[in-house]
Amino acid sequence: MKRFFSLMLVLVLAFAISSCGEDTDVGKDSDTQIVTDSGTDVDTDLLNDAPNFEIVEEITIVHQTEDGRKSTKVVRYPKLSGMADEENQAEVNEIFRSVAERQFIINVPDVDIYVIEDTVFNYEVSSVEVTYVTSNFISVKNTVYSMTSVSEYPSCPVYTVNIDLDKAEIIEEADIVGDFNVISSKFLAGDFSMVSGAENLFENTNYEDMILQYKSDYASYPEMYFADGNIFICIDLVDALGTSAIFSIPVEAVKDALLITP
Repeated sequence: MKRFFSLMLVLVLAFAISSCGEDTDVGKDSDTQIVTDSGTDVDTDLLNDAPNFEIVEEITIVHQTEDGRKSTKVVRYPKLSGMADEENQAEVNEIFRSVAERQFIINVPDVDIYVIEDTVFNYEVSSVEVTYVTSNFISVKNTVYSMTSVSEYPSCPVYTVNIDLDKAEIIEEADIVGDFNVISSKFLAGDFSMVSGAENLFENTNYEDMILQYKSDYASYPEMYFADGNIFICIDLVDALGTSAIFSIPVEAVKDALLITP
């Protein structure tokens, strides 16, 4: 089984690298190529006074084995432009990049061991969606795809970034939710709609197991983002169940439990 996944991963990596441009020097460790695009493939809820954005893509070959197999890191994140406060804009853009880098460290903590043992890995922020943006607030959903040559399942966590653009500060989940008990109660009652997740999700888990892993007493909350008048929560799951599932509810239905309602 491990050999099968190793071969499959090598094929995936070979395709990913070949499609990323011929200018990359693959013979060196930690060689990075930076690309930007307009972000036309992301969902937006733009207002007239909102900043513009593009998606920056950094492709890094972290290591190449003697037989030519490559371990890669691909991070993507928004880069804003057109803000009235250029200093805040620079700080916000640095936040997006630093969060993307931190997620790599969180999701691939054994990179040095992988290199030593020639374990091939592929880490990619595969999707970046700016789901809501105004002149003073931005909400971004990021989906990761991560797998090694010894993994049975890919890891596909979702992480979110909510930023107060006026202050150039991240808005943590503890700053969004005032009463998590209300959120939990509505989740347990089935008031949230499932947006994405494994088809057999409820054959292997239930509402209670999913939500009770989060404790406001320990500032433990699911990742959250906003879009189309709804608040979305991203539930952590085991890799065999797709790593995460996303549920939504109208902001109006839980506004009394929230500290902010963009």
